[in-house]
Amino acid sequence: MSPMTVDPFELRPRLPDRKTRSRLTAFYRSNRDYADQQSRHDASYFRKFTDVVIHTVPDRSVDILEIGAGSGNALRPLVEQRDSVRIVALDLSPSALAAVKARNQDRVVPALGDALALPFGHNTFDAVVCFEVIEHLPDVAAAVDEMLRVLRRPGYLVFGLPNHGSLWTPIEDAIRGRRRLAFGVDGRLGALRWWAHNLRLTVTKRCSATPAFLYREPLLDGVSGGDGDAVYYSCPLDMIRHLRRCGARLVETSAHRRFGWPGWLLPSELLGASVLAWVVD
Repeated sequence: MSPMTVDPFELRPRLPDRKTRSRLTAFYRSNRDYADQQSRHDASYFRKFTDVVIHTVPDRSVDILEIGAGSGNALRPLVEQRDSVRIVALDLSPSALAAVKARNQDRVVPALGDALALPFGHNTFDAVVCFEVIEHLPDVAAAVDEMLRVLRRPGYLVFGLPNHGSLWTPIEDAIRGRRRLAFGVDGRLGALRWWAHNLRLTVTKRCSATPAFLYREPLLDGVSGGDGDAVYYSCPLDMIRHLRRCGARLVETSAHRRFGWPGWLLPSELLGASVLAWVVD
């Protein structure tokens, strides 16, 4: 399906069908260009995420699973700072994991696997973390269940995720004249349309107490970057509500790290990409 035939704002609560899931799996497993693009991100790209991980996950948390690790660059500062930590870098892409293996780091072990069916036993890890992965999963609730299954108690979950439902990002795009074709933004009029869509979505979500994961048709051809391949319309509010229902406690956010205590008061809709850290007892 080409970008011209997909409405980026056609969201639905039902899970993507088997065909869409198969296309996603094949894309991430075999697209070397995508894996190479991800491997070029340097430490500055992951800084907000790494900062929350280092300041939230305690030194005693030795075994850490990173889901969607790519070439393993996100947690390199953690490995360099903590001699005892062991990282399992899980990804669908063999070529991305080859880059992890090539570094020959004893405490970073590549693992081929799917976030929806983690190839590990119960209570295996002290922490499970992922950065810009949630939005690419065709069943977010099932993925969270898998993370909770392999997590020891007490344990930590850290998610870095975009905020597709943000009320701030479309304004910023309009000011800076950004093009974001994955969300129909090609000039200020497109940014205004995106903002109006997100305003309606915010009202709907705030009027409901239940988390509502909304999915869309991913753009796997013709749109490069900008989350064109995202299948879940990522909203941090969904994750906050869902994980609270799972008994997790929110203990740190990137907004709090940046703004101090006022960061706890900012509604998620007024933020851009966010990092959320949880403890599960």
